[in-house]
Formats: sequence, structure tokens, C-alpha cells
Amino acid sequence: MLHDFCGQQIGSIPIAVLSGPSFAKEVAQGLPTAVTIATDTPAFGEQLLSAFHSEVFRVYLSQDLVGVQLGGAVKNVLAIAVGMSDGFGFGANARCALITRGLAELCRLGTKLGAKLPTLMGLSGVGDMVLTCTDNQSRNRRFGLALGQGRSANEAEADIGQVVEGKMNAKHVCVLAEKLGVEMPICQQVYAVLYEGLSPQQAVSNLLTRAPKAEGFSA
Repeated sequence: MLHDFCGQQIGSIPIAVLSGPSFAKEVAQGLPTAVTIATDTPAFGEQLLSAFHSEVFRVYLSQDLVGVQLGGAVKNVLAIAVGMSDGFGFGANARCALITRGLAELCRLGTKLGAKLPTLMGLSGVGDMVLTCTDNQSRNRRFGLALGQGRSANEAEADIGQVVEGKMNAKHVCVLAEKLGVEMPICQQVYAVLYEGLSPQQAVSNLLTRAPKAEGFSA
């Protein structure tokens, strides 16, 4: 699980995580990209910085292994939710609302796990979330679009022809949130659509009819 993968080393091997808003095709084309590498072994981080950093691939170092990993998982689930909303034709207002409230969900879970808020607000958090939720290069977004347009999960994944990471991420994130007592309604509705037979239409209704709350990470 995500929260288990936070030690300094595996045996004698230091570990690091690279994440951030980085579609592989654009990286391969040499288009400007910025990412985060997290490791709590500083010397290893400097080695990776030297190996990866360039004029078109900017690397920022972090020691927040939990936060960087968590952002990479939760954003996939939220991209499915945003894709469903856009598949329904709900427009830009709904898209931005889902991204913003999805960020609140990420921050609630992240702070519970000891992640640092600047990480969740950085490239591997909100940066990767915006990329994955808004651009059709994202498999998770396209998967959600198909669900919103009436395709089944199996049909949608077959049409994409690649792994949709958010399907498994939804299960892991929601299990973790339940274990820790963290409210993540958007992620939970995506999980219910994928694993409990809930219709995307009912998932939207469930979110829209929630009781009013004060805005904030704890809401």
C-alpha cells in the first residue's frame, strides 16, 4: 500500500519516486516538462538530479515520498470523475469544481498519512491532477468520458487498449480512506461506479445532493 512505501531503503538500495505532470509523448518529443523526484536519501537525490535534469526536463527534489506517491494515485481516480462529468456535457464549471474538491480530498488523505501540504500543492499533486483531469492524452480521463457517454467499464477500457490505472487506484485509495476515517466522496463515487454497479448518473446525483458544508480541506 502507499503508506508502506516510505522507508529510506529497500535492503541496501535507496529508493526514489519520480512523478509530476509529464505525458510520455511530450517528454519524448523534447517539450518542456517539470517533475518531482522524492527520496529521503539526499546523495541519491543529487545523483538522480544530475542524471535527469536538462534544459527541457526540469527536476525538483523532495523528501516527501508519501505525498509524491499519493498524488500520482489519487489524480487518476479524480480524472475518471472529471471525464464522466465532461462525458455528460456538464461543462467547465463542474470540471473545475471536481478538480478543486478533489484536491481537498487528496489533502485530507495526504495530511492523515503525513504527507506535506506543499507537496500536494506542487507538481506531483495539483500539477499532475490538472494535467490528468483536463487533457485527452490521459487514459483515465478518456475512460471517464466513455463512462459518461454510456459505455461500460469493460467497453471503455477495451476501446482505450491500455491499462487504466485509476481503476485499481480507486480501490486502493478508498480502502485506505475508509481505514483512516477520511471522507473522499468523489473517489468513493468513482469506486461505487466501478465496483458496486452504481450508474454514473446516480453517482453524480449523490455528489450534487450532499449536505452543504463550509469550504476547506476538512469539509
